[in-house]
Amino acid sequence: MAMRMRQVEAFRAVMLSGGVTAAAAMLHISQPSVSRLIADLERDVGFRLFDRQGGRIQPTAQAHMLFEAVRRSFAGLDLLDHAARRIRAHPIGTVRIAALAAIATAVLPPVLRRFNARFPAVKVTVEALGQRTIEDRIFLGQADLGIGVASRAREGVRVSRMAQARYVCLLPPGHRLEKKKTIAISDLAGEDFIGPMHDADALWNGIDDALSEAGVTVQRKFETQQSHALYALVEAGLGVAIAEPFSARLFARLGLEIRPILPKIAWDFVFLEPDIGPTPDIVVWLRETVAEEAANCLKSVNDIATPRLARRRRRSRRSAG
Repeated sequence: MAMRMRQVEAFRAVMLSGGVTAAAAMLHISQPSVSRLIADLERDVGFRLFDRQGGRIQPTAQAHMLFEAVRRSFAGLDLLDHAARRIRAHPIGTVRIAALAAIATAVLPPVLRRFNARFPAVKVTVEALGQRTIEDRIFLGQADLGIGVASRAREGVRVSRMAQARYVCLLPPGHRLEKKKTIAISDLAGEDFIGPMHDADALWNGIDDALSEAGVTVQRKFETQQSHALYALVEAGLGVAIAEPFSARLFARLGLEIRPILPKIAWDFVFLEPDIGPTPDIVVWLRETVAEEAANCLKSVNDIATPRLARRRRRSRRSAG
């Protein structure tokens, strides 16, 4: 029996998204429907496409070979779809942004205030997402501008640098290390450490490596995938952490102590766009303005991450109370 288009679409969605649940959301159908389509496809092609291990699936070698042919077949359709979406969305209509939560909350608000004054007729949607989902949104033409971290290049996605962000150390109020101007990785030995989950997005890359290279052992009682959750857990006094700096301005107001960390841990944050045609002027403006605001945000971290200013903030809050 010949393969049916819906089966191929389900297979492609699972390969792109990495799972049945995400594929179902991508295709706007139920999970059982995706599973049934995959099972039918396996029967029609005569070989197994996925190995099932508990609640997860892993593509077989045959699946990767078939996906390469599927990818080439869909390439032209994807380009047409991306072009149509951009034509519909610009120059007026809606601009769709998919960004990491740290960027969506710490960098985008002042940018969008300026955007609204400059382009009052244009609607903006902002999704705070994980790295993989941001890439999927851009690849599938479901967002006009993505903001994430540098990762392996993906066909159909255009990447440009936004800023290099140097990670910072987060300390709860009153912590024994708060008087230090700079925190060394070795200072964290034995601390309760709120760390990245081992399957987390690229936003966390380098933290575990830095601890390991310094020979530092920490107590990992809490883990999270999102930096905002990490900041909040530190503010609640549950441990120390190393995190992206963009959220520092917001959480410093809550009394969190922010310090530089040595050795330096940094990651490149990037813009992602559909790789189809020239970038619309309105997206160019957004990209340039976001880069400017990101630079301002990172510069302000240098002022925030000093014991003297931290003490001044605490005195100010006590006086206000």
